[in-house]
Amino acid sequence: MSVQRGDSNDGKGLKGEKTGWETAISTPAAELLGEEAQPIDPEVERRILRKIDLFLMPAMVIGYGLVYYDKAILGSAALFGMTGDLHLSVVDKTTTPPTTDTSRLSWATSVFYFGQLIGSYPMTYLLQRFNTRYILGPAVILWAVICASTAGVGDWKGLLVQRFFLGFTESIVPTAFMITVSGYYTQSEQALRQTWWFSGTGWFTIIGGALNYGFAQIKSGALTPWQYIYVLAGGLTFLFGLWCFALPNSALDAWFLTPEERIVAVERLRAGQTGVRNQQIKWYQIKEALLDIKRPLY
Repeated sequence: MSVQRGDSNDGKGLKGEKTGWETAISTPAAELLGEEAQPIDPEVERRILRKIDLFLMPAMVIGYGLVYYDKAILGSAALFGMTGDLHLSVVDKTTTPPTTDTSRLSWATSVFYFGQLIGSYPMTYLLQRFNTRYILGPAVILWAVICASTAGVGDWKGLLVQRFFLGFTESIVPTAFMITVSGYYTQSEQALRQTWWFSGTGWFTIIGGALNYGFAQIKSGALTPWQYIYVLAGGLTFLFGLWCFALPNSALDAWFLTPEERIVAVERLRAGQTGVRNQQIKWYQIKEALLDIKRPLY
């Protein structure tokens, strides 16, 4: 066995008392691991950490890169004909010289963040309350459909609606990624992994620019270059959504690990006093957060 039950009570309180870690884990986890901490073979731990990294990190980098790409391609689309096709700019010829009003384009940019702000609260609640794959997967697929449907928008009003709901659905991704990282990694490992998936914005700044330039060279076809860009972004997001359906809820049911490796994966979290995912809403914690003096000061 890669993990053996220890004889000490390290990480525990007095007999009969529950530690912070024990109250943070679900009943199945407590039954699986037992009450006492178990020593972990460092080589086995490194192997499991590599498997977790290989499954989570590449897809999360791509996923967050798509969050950036989907909202940022508006700038390229505006250069490739969207501004004129959707009447995002209005020329006032009554003035000398004529002036151009681009407030519609500015609102198309801003309304995305209104949707993201409003969507953050219900999306966070759903992620906490239900299984991740059953919330994140459908939300990302819906996001993909909304993104691709931009190619069918006929005027600036439709674009405003599309951008709002694009922000609403995309708001789930950062929260889902933070929850996922905290459920698989110890506290000392989390900061690096958070920066890894966030680096997707930089990668897709480079990759997205190259893709957009390529589509700008299309001179024929049923769609305009900016419409092709949105269809591509929607297709890539759809593929990411399929991966989200395969995302385990926690290390306890990580199908890409063997049963023995799952025990080690959860035991690692016990050592860091973080615990596995708990989907119970604790109102005393909400009260504590609301009454914390640092919240209004911040």
